[in-house]
Amino acid sequence: MKTHKGLQCVQGLAGKVVALIMACAMAQPILAAPLVVRDDAGEVVTLSQPAQRVVTLAPHAAELVAAAGGLPVLIGVSQGSDFPPAVRELPRLASYHGPDLEALLSARPDLIVAWGSGLSDEMHERLATLGMSVFVSEPRTLGDVLTNIARLGALLGTQDIADKRVAALQTRIDQLESEAHVQGIAPLPVFFQLGESPTTTLGGNHLVNELIRRCGGEPLLTDSPAVVPQITREALWLASPQLILHPVAQGQARRDWVAAWRADAGPLSRVALAGLNPDLISRPGPRSVEAMAEVCAAIAKVQAAQ
Repeated sequence: MKTHKGLQCVQGLAGKVVALIMACAMAQPILAAPLVVRDDAGEVVTLSQPAQRVVTLAPHAAELVAAAGGLPVLIGVSQGSDFPPAVRELPRLASYHGPDLEALLSARPDLIVAWGSGLSDEMHERLATLGMSVFVSEPRTLGDVLTNIARLGALLGTQDIADKRVAALQTRIDQLESEAHVQGIAPLPVFFQLGESPTTTLGGNHLVNELIRRCGGEPLLTDSPAVVPQITREALWLASPQLILHPVAQGQARRDWVAAWRADAGPLSRVALAGLNPDLISRPGPRSVEAMAEVCAAIAKVQAAQ
């Protein structure tokens, strides 16, 4: 009888110990898995928790962060950042010459989104030495833009928002491309004029050239190894463009640009011209899809008149 009671006592004590262990285990905070993505420089970016204080060092980066759902945690931007409109009120922590290190240290960001071409290796190393997590953004295609939004959503803990935005943008891209490619219509020869004096364009597989191709055009004089090749009037005349696109603001600047081409004494004076919103076409971000819509509309207008 005593043995039976002793056994019950031991069993009861063991049960209490197990219950106590389970209660302690449940009371311990569950550590979330780290957030890990790879940026456009091929570097792995790791955060222990979703970013709560984000700084962007280029205008397009601010637009990408906002598209990924990060506007509420964006605390500082770069000079020239003006979209979405809410970012105009944020502190400027970087200029066209680079980030203000003192201002960055004071801001205490847990994530910096930088433009690859605008961030030197030396500055990147200094930021890393200071313990700052840097996501390098260098979208070269529309696909890269969508990937940037998705990866930033992962770092921000806003994956659902980012995924919905990516899906909506992809749907719009597919729609524009489908409408632009009509069977039986040859690609329209298009020259993208970047600079006016001297005349320059964008070489290689630049995003702008991708937009032209997706919209049913064929970008001209893009085979130069230079990123921004200079183009002579003779070379442009021989290329026989049927449309010239140029990023220029509406108003007097655009009228002056058109007038300069119309005053040309050669055959280029009769080429169709279309000005593009400079911000849309120059920033590789979510509004690149709006730039695509402008390019497609300009090409479709010329094709319809033929």
